[in-house]
Amino acid sequence: MAGLPVLPWQPREALHSTGVSIEGSEHDPGVWIDWVVSGALRDAALRALEAGAYRRGGSEMHPAIRHSSTVKFAMMAAIAEILEAAGYRVERDADDYRPGELLVLEQQSGPTWRDPIGPPLAGLGGYMPGVRVRLTDGAYAGSITRVVEAWHTTSLDEPSDVYLVEHPQGTGELQVPATAVELAYEDN
Repeated sequence: MAGLPVLPWQPREALHSTGVSIEGSEHDPGVWIDWVVSGALRDAALRALEAGAYRRGGSEMHPAIRHSSTVKFAMMAAIAEILEAAGYRVERDADDYRPGELLVLEQQSGPTWRDPIGPPLAGLGGYMPGVRVRLTDGAYAGSITRVVEAWHTTSLDEPSDVYLVEHPQGTGELQVPATAVELAYEDN
């Protein structure tokens, strides 16, 4: 969901692709994640390695080797952080035979980005123009309408305290206090 390209399962289809490689089997406790750098960078680093353009221990190396490693490790750190923020348990360096890869285990319970928007957070920062709201007080209580404008009559550091909404009967606009509106959920 982060927008990173995911490579196909067949390695030969991904020879010149860049992206996330996901591999797992019934014998693994989770799935293995790896980042595949671009074909051009991969080829340049491989040519430098084959030519021995590095000193053992890493004190000197061709820029292609260094850049390939930097890209891979930066992407793996970012992927791990993204997965952990989404609630997954991630183990780094879980297997000596898979250096630099991530072992992604089960998703922990708790709130996620997929959760519906609702109390107590909905409206906490105020509703933006265009948002569907339900009027909860006054002559049009229960009507669903849209926010046209939001006003601050007290402090700009607080959420809006007055809304201008489309009139529920389609005849202009209606000014209502913020306490008289709530988010109109998609299923309503």
